[in-house]
Amino acid sequence: MNKNKTIAQLRMLRQRREDHTRGVVATHRRSVNAARHSAETASQMLAEHMQRAVEEQNAVVSGLVDRVVKAAELHLAQSRYEASFTKAGQLKAEGEAAALIQKQREVGLAEAQRQHLQSRQALLKLEKLADQIDKRTAPRRAAAAELLDDEGRPHAAHKQ
Repeated sequence: MNKNKTIAQLRMLRQRREDHTRGVVATHRRSVNAARHSAETASQMLAEHMQRAVEEQNAVVSGLVDRVVKAAELHLAQSRYEASFTKAGQLKAEGEAAALIQKQREVGLAEAQRQHLQSRQALLKLEKLADQIDKRTAPRRAAAAELLDDEGRPHAAHKQ
């Protein structure tokens, strides 16, 4: 196989690899965006829950003020508070897990981008090499074409 065919095949392979890594980067970007969305959603859910819990606790406390309170009412208010506190803990843990997943996916994206950059650089290097070979062989091709052209002319000149 000659150099031009080899370089053409290498160029094709490098282009395929570069296309593949571009697709991998796009996939990683989508997964990072999804993880970011999950983390934001979990954060919003926690904030909304905390706001509702504060409002509910304020309502309960204001309902207990300036009157005689039974023990059952206190136990009910306490159990609601504890349930709300437990729910807030769960939402916070989900948010932290989502943030951790987002960070892991961002690391994966960074690695995919690094590989894509390497692939792109390899493709550019190969393109430069092909251009250099084309420049070097251009005079040879021109000379060969001239020789072929000259070989065709002497026959015509001898006939005249």
